[in-house]
Amino acid sequence: MEPEPVRPPPGPVGTAPAACPVLMLAPYYWPEAIGSAPYCTDLAGVLAARGHPVRVLALRPHYPDPAPFVAWADGSRDVEWRDGVAIRRVPTPGRAGGGAAARLRKDLRYAAAVASMALRPPRPMPQAILVFVPSALALAAAAFVKWRTGARLIAVVHDVESGLAAATGLMRQPVLLALLRAVERFGLAAADRRVVPTQPMAAALRRLGCRGAIDILPLWARSAPPAPLPPLDRPVLGYGGSFGAKHGLETLVPLARALALRLPAARLVLRGEGAERRRLGAAFAGLGNVAFEDLVPAGRLAAALQAAHLHLVPQAPGVADYALPSKALSIMAAGRAFIAVAPPGSPLAHLAERSGGGVAVPPGDPAALVAVVEALLADSARLEAMGRAGRAHIGAHMEAALVLPRYAELVL
Repeated sequence: MEPEPVRPPPGPVGTAPAACPVLMLAPYYWPEAIGSAPYCTDLAGVLAARGHPVRVLALRPHYPDPAPFVAWADGSRDVEWRDGVAIRRVPTPGRAGGGAAARLRKDLRYAAAVASMALRPPRPMPQAILVFVPSALALAAAAFVKWRTGARLIAVVHDVESGLAAATGLMRQPVLLALLRAVERFGLAAADRRVVPTQPMAAALRRLGCRGAIDILPLWARSAPPAPLPPLDRPVLGYGGSFGAKHGLETLVPLARALALRLPAARLVLRGEGAERRRLGAAFAGLGNVAFEDLVPAGRLAAALQAAHLHLVPQAPGVADYALPSKALSIMAAGRAFIAVAPPGSPLAHLAERSGGGVAVPPGDPAALVAVVEALLADSARLEAMGRAGRAHIGAHMEAALVLPRYAELVL
């Protein structure tokens, strides 16, 4: 049984708020704290606060690891309310073991739940359908809901899945890659609006065959209260987020080995979970300067980021045009510097250089990465200046209060 529709709050006497029932298809949603989930949750909350009845269809929380979400595992919370948003969840296995087959099973189950809405549309009938990609299968299924309900379909593309699958080797069979690209083209063609965070991602959609208009809107973050840089006598390098193939974390192994010899007081803290954790644990085995820790709750994220002196944001080779790591924004919002291991001219390298909050190092050059880390960890004044610059860039261009209203206007 679905939750009752959200009722918009009463407006001032004599006004008639133009409520637009919204169906948000967000596989990843609260209480997940990384990836696209915080963005979906933020936008749903803003739309509900503006008086739009919002329904969210999400997977049961599981990313990047299902262990912290045991309260949802038995299905007792498959229908719930939060911040004026009606949430319904789709049962799914976690990502244990990772791989294309596990991902495909999960995406197919979610897409089937979306497609079922074409047979039994939610009430009130949606006037706008917001789809967050991943998953491309969900976007394709949403096309049938659009045709059944007459709603406008808006695709918010955070990952170009076929590009990531090819670049990381997640999907090696040419036939399956061709099928995934066909699914992406179908969904993008059905959308009335398409939104991406970077120009190279828009170009990737064009290469894929997307002919419709593409809006470019940045991701967002919330600036944290500034905190002083800890003393540099025991430097801490940080990485936080998913341990997935697209992040290229294996590039940090030579760095850790070099620092063990050249800067033994430094520690590398890898905070997260995901399909690659076991393999990474083996790669870093025997290095006493590396620590694996769990993700922290969203409310403690800024403090955890500020506990490090410098952060690392690597990307796997070939993925730069298909995703922008949102962790870079969180680091900047916390007032800390970062090193982007990314190709020159890529969106991540451009963000680092344009903001002044980071330094870009090309992938495949471990000596250059070691040199930059050593130079920065010897210069507290530069680290502090980069932290201030990054935080200022967020405040001027990517602050949630500036960007979220632009996304909310997509439904109008």
